[in-house]
Amino acid sequence: MAIRIVRDVVFAAPQVGYGGGNGTLVPYPLKLDAYLPERAGPVPALVLAFGGAFHRGTKESDAFSDGVGTSTAMADYCRHFAERGLACFSLQYRLAQTDPAPVTDPVLQRPEAVSLARASVVRQMLGLGPITVPDMARAMEAAYEDVATGARYVLAHADELGVDPRRVVIGGFSAGGRAAVYAAYARHVPVAGVVSISGPMAPEDAAHWARRGDKLPPLLAVTGEKDLDHVVKATPPMLDALASAGVVAEWCKVPAATHFYPASSVAADGRTVLETITAALKRWGCL
Repeated sequence: MAIRIVRDVVFAAPQVGYGGGNGTLVPYPLKLDAYLPERAGPVPALVLAFGGAFHRGTKESDAFSDGVGTSTAMADYCRHFAERGLACFSLQYRLAQTDPAPVTDPVLQRPEAVSLARASVVRQMLGLGPITVPDMARAMEAAYEDVATGARYVLAHADELGVDPRRVVIGGFSAGGRAAVYAAYARHVPVAGVVSISGPMAPEDAAHWARRGDKLPPLLAVTGEKDLDHVVKATPPMLDALASAGVVAEWCKVPAATHFYPASSVAADGRTVLETITAALKRWGCL
Protein backbone atom coordinates (compact mmCIF):
# COMPACT_ATOMS: atom_id res chain seq x y z
CA MET A 1 0.00 0.00 0.00
CA ALA A 2 1.27 3.48 -0.84
CA ILE A 3 2.14 5.71 2.10
CA ARG A 4 3.07 9.34 2.64
CA ILE A 5 5.50 10.54 5.28
CA VAL A 6 4.96 13.81 7.13
CA ARG A 7 8.09 14.73 9.04
CA ASP A 8 8.88 16.91 12.03
CA VAL A 9 5.38 17.57 13.36
CA VAL A 10 5.86 19.42 16.67
CA PHE A 11 3.73 17.81 19.38
CA ALA A 12 5.14 19.45 22.54
CA ALA A 13 7.83 21.83 23.82
CA PRO A 14 8.95 20.78 27.31
CA GLN A 15 11.87 22.48 29.04
CA VAL A 16 15.56 21.65 29.05
CA GLY A 17 18.70 23.24 30.50
CA TYR A 18 18.01 22.42 34.13
CA GLY A 19 21.59 22.85 35.32
CA GLY A 20 20.95 21.33 38.72
CA GLY A 21 18.24 23.89 39.34
CA ASN A 22 20.47 26.81 38.44
CA GLY A 23 20.23 26.70 34.65
CA THR A 24 18.18 28.75 32.24
CA LEU A 25 15.25 26.65 31.15
CA VAL A 26 14.29 26.89 27.48
CA PRO A 27 11.58 25.09 25.47
CA TYR A 28 12.68 22.08 23.46
CA PRO A 29 10.35 21.32 20.53
CA LEU A 30 9.58 17.62 20.30
CA LYS A 31 8.72 16.24 16.88
CA LEU A 32 7.20 13.15 15.36
CA ASP A 33 7.26 11.63 11.90
CA ALA A 34 3.91 10.37 10.63
CA TYR A 35 3.78 7.42 8.23
CA LEU A 36 0.29 7.55 6.80
CA PRO A 37 -1.30 4.91 4.55
CA GLU A 38 -3.17 6.05 1.45
CA ARG A 39 -6.49 4.58 2.53
CA ALA A 40 -9.75 5.90 3.85
CA GLY A 41 -9.80 6.39 7.60
CA PRO A 42 -10.17 6.18 10.42
CA VAL A 43 -7.43 3.55 10.68
CA PRO A 44 -5.61 1.88 13.57
CA ALA A 45 -2.38 3.52 14.70
CA LEU A 46 1.01 2.50 16.04
CA VAL A 47 3.03 5.00 18.10
CA LEU A 48 6.69 4.02 18.50
CA ALA A 49 9.63 5.37 20.53
CA PHE A 50 13.28 4.72 19.66
CA GLY A 51 15.91 3.09 21.87
CA GLY A 52 19.38 4.13 22.95
CA ALA A 53 19.78 4.07 26.76
CA PHE A 54 18.12 7.51 26.98
CA HIS A 55 21.28 8.96 25.36
CA ARG A 56 21.29 8.13 21.65
CA GLY A 57 19.00 7.22 18.79
CA THR A 58 16.56 9.35 16.84
CA LYS A 59 13.04 9.05 15.47
CA GLU A 60 14.68 8.42 12.08
CA SER A 61 17.08 5.68 13.17
CA ASP A 62 17.87 3.57 16.21
CA ALA A 63 19.39 0.57 14.44
CA PHE A 64 22.29 -0.40 16.71
CA SER A 65 24.67 -3.36 16.67
CA ASP A 66 26.82 -5.09 19.25
CA GLY A 67 28.71 -7.12 16.65
CA VAL A 68 26.36 -10.07 17.18
CA GLY A 69 23.04 -8.67 16.05
CA THR A 70 21.50 -5.42 14.82
CA SER A 71 18.19 -3.98 15.98
CA THR A 72 15.52 -2.90 13.52
CA ALA A 73 14.84 0.84 13.64
CA MET A 74 11.44 2.02 14.83
CA ALA A 75 11.19 4.01 11.58
CA ASP A 76 11.46 0.75 9.65
CA TYR A 77 8.68 -0.78 11.73
CA CYS A 78 6.63 2.34 10.95
CA ARG A 79 7.17 1.95 7.21
CA HIS A 80 6.27 -1.74 7.31
CA PHE A 81 3.04 -1.33 9.23
CA ALA A 82 2.01 1.82 7.36
CA GLU A 83 2.23 -0.25 4.18
CA ARG A 84 -0.11 -2.71 5.91
CA GLY A 85 -2.65 0.06 6.52
CA LEU A 86 -1.80 1.46 9.96
CA ALA A 87 -1.04 5.10 10.64
CA CYS A 88 2.38 4.99 12.29
CA PHE A 89 4.20 7.63 14.32
CA SER A 90 7.87 7.70 15.29
CA LEU A 91 8.35 9.94 18.33
CA GLN A 92 11.20 12.10 19.58
CA TYR A 93 11.82 12.58 23.31
CA ARG A 94 14.34 14.49 25.41
CA LEU A 95 17.67 12.69 25.78
CA ALA A 96 19.80 12.96 28.92
CA GLN A 97 22.22 15.38 27.22
CA THR A 98 19.46 17.99 26.88
CA ASP A 99 19.40 18.23 30.69
CA PRO A 100 15.60 18.01 30.96
CA ALA A 101 13.67 19.84 33.64
CA PRO A 102 12.18 17.63 36.39
CA VAL A 103 8.66 16.40 35.70
CA THR A 104 5.95 17.57 38.07
CA ASP A 105 4.51 14.08 38.62
CA PRO A 106 7.33 11.49 38.68
CA VAL A 107 6.37 7.83 38.31
CA LEU A 108 9.52 6.01 39.46
CA GLN A 109 8.94 4.54 42.90
CA ARG A 110 12.63 4.00 43.61
CA PRO A 111 14.61 6.57 41.60
CA GLU A 112 17.61 5.91 43.82
CA ALA A 113 17.73 2.34 42.46
CA VAL A 114 18.05 3.34 38.79
CA SER A 115 20.89 1.42 37.16
CA LEU A 116 23.68 3.28 35.37
CA ALA A 117 25.19 0.16 33.79
CA ARG A 118 24.02 0.58 30.21
CA ALA A 119 23.95 4.38 30.30
CA SER A 120 27.60 4.42 31.42
CA VAL A 121 28.61 2.25 28.46
CA VAL A 122 26.76 4.47 25.98
CA ARG A 123 28.07 7.67 27.55
CA GLN A 124 31.61 6.35 27.10
CA MET A 125 30.81 5.60 23.44
CA LEU A 126 29.59 9.18 23.03
CA GLY A 127 32.58 10.72 24.81
CA LEU A 128 30.48 11.94 27.74
CA GLY A 129 31.49 11.99 31.38
CA PRO A 130 29.74 10.06 34.16
CA ILE A 131 26.13 10.73 35.09
CA THR A 132 24.68 10.63 38.60
CA VAL A 133 21.77 8.43 39.61
CA PRO A 134 19.46 11.43 40.27
CA ASP A 135 20.28 12.93 36.86
CA MET A 136 19.68 9.59 35.16
CA ALA A 137 16.34 9.18 36.91
CA ARG A 138 15.37 12.71 35.87
CA ALA A 139 16.20 11.93 32.23
CA MET A 140 14.17 8.73 32.34
CA GLU A 141 11.18 10.53 33.85
CA ALA A 142 11.37 13.12 31.07
CA ALA A 143 11.41 10.41 28.39
CA TYR A 144 8.43 8.66 29.96
CA GLU A 145 6.50 11.92 30.08
CA ASP A 146 7.43 12.87 26.51
CA VAL A 147 6.36 9.53 25.01
CA ALA A 148 3.08 9.67 26.91
CA THR A 149 2.58 13.23 25.64
CA GLY A 150 3.27 12.11 22.06
CA ALA A 151 0.72 9.33 22.29
CA ARG A 152 -1.85 11.71 23.77
CA TYR A 153 -1.17 14.09 20.88
CA VAL A 154 -2.05 11.36 18.38
CA LEU A 155 -5.23 10.56 20.33
CA ALA A 156 -6.21 14.24 20.59
CA HIS A 157 -5.64 14.81 16.85
CA ALA A 158 -7.13 11.51 15.71
CA ASP A 159 -9.67 13.11 13.38
CA GLU A 160 -7.16 15.16 11.41
CA LEU A 161 -4.67 12.29 11.32
CA GLY A 162 -7.30 9.82 10.12
CA VAL A 163 -6.80 7.63 13.20
CA ASP A 164 -9.31 5.53 15.12
CA PRO A 165 -8.59 6.56 18.76
CA ARG A 166 -9.98 3.26 20.03
CA ARG A 167 -7.27 1.35 18.14
CA VAL A 168 -4.00 3.08 19.03
CA VAL A 169 -1.09 0.87 20.12
CA ILE A 170 2.06 2.23 21.76
CA GLY A 171 5.48 0.60 21.66
CA GLY A 172 9.20 0.97 21.30
CA PHE A 173 12.65 -0.55 21.62
CA SER A 174 14.85 -0.54 24.73
CA ALA A 175 14.52 2.89 26.38
CA GLY A 176 11.60 3.60 24.04
CA GLY A 177 9.96 0.31 24.98
CA ARG A 178 10.31 1.19 28.65
CA ALA A 179 8.80 4.60 28.00
CA ALA A 180 5.88 2.98 26.17
CA VAL A 181 5.16 0.64 29.09
CA TYR A 182 5.28 3.53 31.56
CA ALA A 183 3.03 5.63 29.31
CA ALA A 184 0.40 2.88 29.31
CA TYR A 185 0.52 1.59 32.88
CA ALA A 186 1.91 4.47 34.97
CA ARG A 187 0.65 7.49 33.02
CA HIS A 188 -2.50 5.65 31.92
CA VAL A 189 -2.57 6.74 28.30
CA PRO A 190 -5.71 5.00 26.96
CA VAL A 191 -4.18 2.72 24.32
CA ALA A 192 -5.39 -0.56 22.86
CA GLY A 193 -2.12 -2.42 23.38
CA VAL A 194 1.58 -2.15 24.22
CA VAL A 195 4.57 -3.62 22.35
CA SER A 196 7.79 -3.49 24.35
CA ILE A 197 10.93 -4.72 22.60
CA SER A 198 13.54 -5.31 25.30
CA GLY A 199 12.20 -2.49 27.45
CA PRO A 200 10.62 -3.68 30.73
CA MET A 201 9.09 -1.59 33.49
CA ALA A 202 10.65 -1.82 36.94
CA PRO A 203 8.63 -4.51 38.79
CA GLU A 204 7.96 -2.24 41.79
CA ASP A 205 6.54 0.39 39.44
CA ALA A 206 4.32 -2.17 37.71
CA ALA A 207 3.04 -3.33 41.10
CA HIS A 208 2.36 0.25 42.19
CA TRP A 209 0.71 1.70 39.10
CA ALA A 210 -1.15 -1.23 37.55
CA ARG A 211 -4.23 -1.82 39.69
CA ARG A 212 -6.86 -4.53 39.25
CA GLY A 213 -10.11 -2.92 38.20
CA ASP A 214 -8.40 -0.34 35.99
CA LYS A 215 -8.88 -0.61 32.24
CA LEU A 216 -5.42 -1.89 31.33
CA PRO A 217 -4.25 -2.67 27.78
CA PRO A 218 -2.69 -6.00 26.78
CA LEU A 219 1.09 -6.29 26.48
CA LEU A 220 3.50 -8.00 24.12
CA ALA A 221 6.96 -8.16 25.69
CA VAL A 222 9.86 -9.25 23.47
CA THR A 223 13.28 -10.09 24.91
CA GLY A 224 16.48 -11.78 23.82
CA GLU A 225 17.76 -14.85 25.65
CA LYS A 226 21.06 -13.04 26.25
CA ASP A 227 19.56 -9.58 26.64
CA LEU A 228 20.91 -6.85 28.92
CA ASP A 229 21.04 -7.89 32.56
CA HIS A 230 18.31 -5.50 33.71
CA VAL A 231 16.00 -6.69 30.91
CA VAL A 232 16.51 -10.36 31.82
CA LYS A 233 15.98 -9.70 35.54
CA ALA A 234 13.05 -7.26 35.35
CA THR A 235 10.84 -8.89 32.74
CA PRO A 236 9.48 -11.92 34.69
CA PRO A 237 8.51 -10.00 37.87
CA MET A 238 7.10 -7.17 35.75
CA LEU A 239 4.88 -9.65 33.91
CA ASP A 240 3.82 -11.20 37.23
CA ALA A 241 2.90 -7.78 38.66
CA LEU A 242 0.93 -6.83 35.56
CA ALA A 243 -0.82 -10.20 35.48
CA SER A 244 -1.89 -9.67 39.10
CA ALA A 245 -3.55 -6.46 37.93
CA GLY A 246 -5.38 -8.30 35.17
CA VAL A 247 -3.13 -7.43 32.22
CA VAL A 248 -3.20 -10.01 29.42
CA ALA A 249 0.45 -10.38 28.44
CA GLU A 250 2.43 -12.43 25.94
CA TRP A 251 6.17 -12.96 26.33
CA CYS A 252 8.11 -13.52 23.10
CA LYS A 253 11.58 -14.93 23.77
CA VAL A 254 14.26 -14.86 21.07
CA PRO A 255 16.78 -17.71 21.51
CA ALA A 256 20.48 -16.74 21.56
CA ALA A 257 19.66 -13.08 20.91
CA THR A 258 21.41 -10.27 22.73
CA HIS A 259 19.82 -6.84 23.20
CA PHE A 260 20.19 -6.12 19.50
CA TYR A 261 18.16 -8.35 17.20
CA PRO A 262 16.25 -7.62 13.99
CA ALA A 263 12.54 -7.98 13.32
CA SER A 264 13.40 -11.06 11.26
CA SER A 265 14.76 -12.93 14.31
CA VAL A 266 12.98 -16.21 14.94
CA ALA A 267 11.43 -16.54 18.38
CA ALA A 268 11.11 -19.68 20.45
CA ASP A 269 7.71 -20.50 18.95
CA GLY A 270 9.03 -20.44 15.37
CA ARG A 271 7.57 -17.08 14.39
CA THR A 272 9.69 -14.04 13.66
CA VAL A 273 9.51 -11.02 15.93
CA LEU A 274 7.69 -9.16 13.16
CA GLU A 275 5.17 -11.99 12.78
CA THR A 276 4.61 -12.02 16.54
CA ILE A 277 3.95 -8.26 16.61
CA THR A 278 1.64 -8.61 13.61
CA ALA A 279 -0.31 -11.38 15.34
CA ALA A 280 -0.69 -9.25 18.48
CA LEU A 281 -1.99 -6.29 16.50
CA LYS A 282 -4.53 -8.56 14.80
CA ARG A 283 -5.56 -10.04 18.14
CA TRP A 284 -6.11 -6.55 19.53
CA GLY A 285 -8.23 -5.57 16.53
CA CYS A 286 -5.61 -3.12 15.28
CA LEU A 287 -4.64 -4.69 11.96
